[in-house]
Amino acid sequence: MSDAIAKALAAAADEAAQTPQHTTTAAPPAPVAPAASLPAAGGAPRTLADFINNAAMNVEVYLAVSELGIRLGKDKQLHDAIDVEMCLKHAKTGWVLRVNTPSGVRYLTTYDRVTEQRSGQNWATVVAQAQQMDASVYVSDLVELPVKLLKEYKRKEGAPLPAGTIVGLSLSYQNSKGFGGFLQDAAPRFGMDAPFEVTLTAKPKVGSGQEYGVFAYEILGEAGASATKGKKAA
Repeated sequence: MSDAIAKALAAAADEAAQTPQHTTTAAPPAPVAPAASLPAAGGAPRTLADFINNAAMNVEVYLAVSELGIRLGKDKQLHDAIDVEMCLKHAKTGWVLRVNTPSGVRYLTTYDRVTEQRSGQNWATVVAQAQQMDASVYVSDLVELPVKLLKEYKRKEGAPLPAGTIVGLSLSYQNSKGFGGFLQDAAPRFGMDAPFEVTLTAKPKVGSGQEYGVFAYEILGEAGASATKGKKAA
C-alpha cells in the first residue's frame, strides 16, 4: 500500500477506535466526522470565528439514520422523528472519501482539498492512491451541522438526552444530496443566521440491492408551517 493512503487510513482507524460513534448511516454510510477539527498544515491563520465554529461541532452524539428510523449515536433506541433547532451558519463543509479496507470502512476527510484532515497527507495523492486500490471509490460532498434538540429523547442505554442538547448531522453521499434539496427551500427563507425548527425523519430507500435510509426534513413554526405543511425534502 502506498505511503500517503496508508498513513491516512491509519489515522482514520485510530480516530474510529478512540472516539464515540457518530455516523449517519446511508448507502454508502456517511463518514465518521471529527468532533473538533485539527489544524491544517499551512494555509491562512486561524481566526476567532474558526475557533467558534470548531467549538460548535463539539456535539454530544451524532444522529444515525437507517430505513428503520433515527438513532442517537450508537444507542439502539429507534426514533420515528427528532425535532431540532437548526442554524445554517454553524454548518461546516468539505469532502469525504469512503474506502473499503480489510479491517472495515474508513472515511478520509478534507476541508480545503489540500490536506487530508486527520493525517495531514496530500489530498490529491490520497485520492489517487485510494482509487488505485478500488476504482469504484469517489469523493462526496460533506456537510457537518450541529443542531439543538427541542425536547427530551430517551435512550435504551444511559440517561435521556434533554432538550437543549447539541447533536450532530454528518451528511455525505446520498444524505448530502438530500440536504442540498432541503437547502434550496430553507436558505432563501431563513438565510445563514436565523435559527429555525425542523423535524427530522428517516426516508427508506433502495439501492444496489439493499435498503437504507436518508434524512428527510420538515420545517416547523410560523415562518415555514404554511409553506411546508405535509411537504418533506429528502
